[in-house]
Amino acid sequence: MAVTVLTNNIAAQLQLLADHRRSFRYVAVDTEFPGFIRSTPPYASEEDLYADVKYNVDSMKLIQLGIALFDENGNTPWQGCCWQFNFSDFDPSVHPSSPKSLELLRRSGHDLERNRREGIDCDKWSNILRNKLFDRRYGSVYVTFHGLYDVAYVIKLVTGGAPLPATLREFTAAARRVFGTFYDIKYIAKYCDGFRGRELGLARLAQELGVDRDGTAHQAAYDSLTIGRVFDKMKRRFNFEGNDRFISVLYGLENSYMESKKKYQRSLMAYHPYYVVWFQAHSGIPPPPMSVFLPQVGPPPPPMSVFRPQVGPPSYQAHGVPTSPRPPSYHGHISGLRFLDGVRES
Repeated sequence: MAVTVLTNNIAAQLQLLADHRRSFRYVAVDTEFPGFIRSTPPYASEEDLYADVKYNVDSMKLIQLGIALFDENGNTPWQGCCWQFNFSDFDPSVHPSSPKSLELLRRSGHDLERNRREGIDCDKWSNILRNKLFDRRYGSVYVTFHGLYDVAYVIKLVTGGAPLPATLREFTAAARRVFGTFYDIKYIAKYCDGFRGRELGLARLAQELGVDRDGTAHQAAYDSLTIGRVFDKMKRRFNFEGNDRFISVLYGLENSYMESKKKYQRSLMAYHPYYVVWFQAHSGIPPPPMSVFLPQVGPPPPPMSVFRPQVGPPSYQAHGVPTSPRPPSYHGHISGLRFLDGVRES
């Protein structure tokens, strides 16, 4: 049974969640929001897709956040355990929305008027929600399904309603800061036997995996519970957990996330022991004991013989690392991403 979280019980439920976080490290996340006021056409570039995401999320209000916790064996704290946080910020008579999406939400059991009266004020609770649900100290692994908008709305929530980052590159960095490690199972399904080349919604994917659903679709708590169950079944069957190809990549932004991860890894290489020792040898700074260095990250650096003495102060000394050739650029477009009539698939 989903726990409905409103103003009168949010403090107690957040503490209960926090008490379980150490034992249940997988956090399935889903959101409900008032549809889309700008749709993304098929075959749009990733930059154009993000521009539409930013426009929609900046313009609209979050209605509901669903959370479900799982342990390594797919267990929840109790049978059917999940939470849905209902927010008071959205006023259907005032704020932008898709009429078809609102009709779908009402049919799915959302009481938008009650949310206005008793729901959670995002501005008031954003810092506490961030600390209790998205604090990196718990070492949680977050799980989404087609999670681009879910991640975007969470970022908006934990930053107190601030606009999303201006660029796609900044957005990918913000997602990594807020979530750390996460999986998008719609993206992963593209590479799994039996699902390749197919565009499956959450309900169909759960059905084909033999996963039982509780409650009603388009209720964030029950959708998050289904997401967690599907993730557990997929990781057992396909053994993808820990594969860097699937870590922290959102469906629809694959190329941008892969490039962001490569840049992040290159930034770590700036502090590689070989580079640090090389720089210290050329700057006159005595090298520290080798025991202070971290384990090697990524491939080994090129042989030291490739670096040639220069006349005058080398340009890289301002940064403390040698220069390297520019890596090949990534190009690509998404395919098959479609939002119909302002209603997200499920």
